Amino acid sequence: MRLLFLLFTNLLTFFLVRRVRRVVALTLVGAVALTMVAPPARAQFGIAAVIAAATAVVNLINNTIGGLLSAVTGSIGSINSVLTQFDRFWEQVVYPLQLINRARALVSSMIAQYRGILTALLHVNVSSAQLPNPLALENIIRDRNTGDFAQLTTAYGQTYRAIPQPAAAHPMERDLADIDDAMALANLKTLKASDAMVDQMMTAADVLEDEGVDMAPGEAPYLAGEGMIASVESQAMMQRMVAAAIRQEAARLAHDNTVRKRNATFGAQFRTDVQTMFNK
Repeated sequence: MRLLFLLFTNLLTFFLVRRVRRVVALTLVGAVALTMVAPPARAQFGIAAVIAAATAVVNLINNTIGGLLSAVTGSIGSINSVLTQFDRFWEQVVYPLQLINRARALVSSMIAQYRGILTALLHVNVSSAQLPNPLALENIIRDRNTGDFAQLTTAYGQTYRAIPQPAAAHPMERDLADIDDAMALANLKTLKASDAMVDQMMTAADVLEDEGVDMAPGEAPYLAGEGMIASVESQAMMQRMVAAAIRQEAARLAHDNTVRKRNATFGAQFRTDVQTMFNK
């Protein structure tokens, strides 16, 4: 800040001095012209006296202001030297151009080497169903779209069939079928949301990589911050998938326990029916 203030002060002084010299010179030229055109009022004020006076004024200006102009010129040279050293310090120490170009080349090399491979792996076709209903369900499960949950429910029902009617199954069996279907559909929807999130994360990763090639010195902390945000979002989605897996496991334990309860109920009912039959 102090350096900029000195630069501004010296430049202002330089321009003011130049303006003063210009005004004085124009005044002297005008005086000489009037002397040559109009006859002198008195004989003692001839052209020689005017020229001598002009010479004295010019000498006075040069002797008085010349030193100041030299000082201003020297100050400007010193300021330019300091600025040059400052620029060299930033280019060689703070942000070395050679190391920056090396980092950019490394990012470009990694993009060329891995981006295509990762994209191909994410889009490998692993679909295996062959019959119409399972094929439709598998296509919806793997389309990485969160806007077709209604179609997912329909395709799931067509593949795994509807819950038996009350007259065709015991209430416990119908409850088990209903909750199992509900948990399966919930996890399938979460899976589709996770796939969509993966696509968004890959797009964000591509953007960050592209910015890493063309970023200017000083942008690295901002790109690092964006990368950390994307990482946190990815971790949040992974935690959601872990939570879905835990819910599925809890539902599986509850299902197994309900099967045991059902067997106990049916066993008690069977003993009651047998005892009733023998009593008759």
